[in-house]
Amino acid sequence: MTLDHALTRRARPPRRRTRSGDAGETLVEIVLTVLVIGITVTALVSALATSAAAGASHRDSVRADTVIRNYAESVKAAADTCTAGGTYHVDFTPPTGYVATISPTGGTCPAVTTTQLVTLQVTTPVGIAHTMQIRIRTP
Repeated sequence: MTLDHALTRRARPPRRRTRSGDAGETLVEIVLTVLVIGITVTALVSALATSAAAGASHRDSVRADTVIRNYAESVKAAADTCTAGGTYHVDFTPPTGYVATISPTGGTCPAVTTTQLVTLQVTTPVGIAHTMQIRIRTP
């Protein structure tokens, strides 16, 4: 071996010997990637489901509030026709699935100098009750 040949040999970078199957990702990398993507998708789907459920619950609550306020307005309009010792009749039909009750029942008008506490209750189709109390007086 000559000196020139020895210098040329050292100046070249050494060759890497690789097998043809070593050029890709490992199984661990693929499993971790699938795991991260699965957790991310699960979190997104869970957040969307929670948001939809909260929206439906809020919508039901607002509708029940509207129904009970309309019921109170019907009671108030019926009580406007009161005469001392007389009775009044509430004409209110709740939407389908809702149940409206009044306590005390009977619709007796109070004396002119007093008021009557009336408790209204509306039960939603899913069974949640909303309650409101109003005072009625004879005009």
